[in-house]
Amino acid sequence: MNRTIHWLAFALAFVPGALSAHATGEDYVVLRFEADRIEGHFEIHTEDLRDKLGIEVTGDAETARPAIAAAAPEVHDYLTRNFAIGPVGGDPYELEFVRQDALDLPQGTYAQYHFRSLTGPLPDRLALEHSLFYEGDRLHRGLVLVEYNARTDTTYPSEYTALVFSPTNRSQTLDLTDIPAILGPGDMIPQGVLHIWIGIDHILFLVALMLPTVLVRRDAGWRPAESFSQAAWNLLKIVTVFTLAHSVTLLLAALDFISLPSRLVESVIALSIILVALDNIVGRVRSGSLWVVLVLGLFHGLGFASVMGHLPFRMVDLLKVVVGFNVGVELGQVAIVAVVFPLLFLLRRSNLYQPVVLRGVSAVLIAVAGWWFLQRALGFA
Repeated sequence: MNRTIHWLAFALAFVPGALSAHATGEDYVVLRFEADRIEGHFEIHTEDLRDKLGIEVTGDAETARPAIAAAAPEVHDYLTRNFAIGPVGGDPYELEFVRQDALDLPQGTYAQYHFRSLTGPLPDRLALEHSLFYEGDRLHRGLVLVEYNARTDTTYPSEYTALVFSPTNRSQTLDLTDIPAILGPGDMIPQGVLHIWIGIDHILFLVALMLPTVLVRRDAGWRPAESFSQAAWNLLKIVTVFTLAHSVTLLLAALDFISLPSRLVESVIALSIILVALDNIVGRVRSGSLWVVLVLGLFHGLGFASVMGHLPFRMVDLLKVVVGFNVGVELGQVAIVAVVFPLLFLLRRSNLYQPVVLRGVSAVLIAVAGWWFLQRALGFA
């Protein structure tokens, strides 16, 4: 794990300073809570202006500013109809738009609409309604970010996400006496555990790797491992290589250094099960098996990163979040190994182990993964 963390730290050192938590398919409401007013701005991707509101805004921030200014009244009307903030049980505050601007980010150009609300003394709890850009888009998310809170005299780190809205979660409350971030790094550990446990293809790949670890290759055939330590060493080598491989690509993909088509990644993950299970039956590539595990593990890391990218939240400290998620994946992996490996070790001397457990289970894995591969490669999954 220390080596994995070193890889993560090394990669983060090369992340451009402009890299942010912004992503397409999301809009942002950035708020400052002063003693007697709310100041803030909306940040909306120009693609959403075009696709959802029919407003053509092209080019970078400099060239987009005139079009953003011309369409500002129409956008202001849309925003006031689909976003509200006010005291719980009371009338929402009036949004007074003061200016508009544009912002260039790696994810594209965003239009900014700055506003303020003269609220008087703010209550402890505020009710928020968000219905922006959900029309025909069940995956769109609205994020409320907080910059400053006078109630607790707290200045928050960049893109500190307090609330996440979705088409099925449009009404929420915000407690100004305590504004926690959405899913911090520690909260990502159970997410990582969960997503390897529900990732049946990753589990089957791990099982395929474990099946021959309680055996040794001798005289062109399989023989039971003589001791638990011998079998455990076989397991440790394979799991370590798999862990390092998927940890590296998980980080690189999460930081947008690597981006491969989802169909390709998911197809190779299915193919990885087939290749390992086939080798369990024919035993042709044992001398190079660790290299096979390394290469295939790289694709599994891309699969984990894809899962992270679809979780309905955004992160403030990306390095810690990715490390937390990966720690969860490893803990979930250890739990699977702790259940399956001792059972395989106890069964290794049985006359049924090689024909039924090793070859029979591997044949089932080939059939299941083969069907997945066809679905994913041909695009009808």
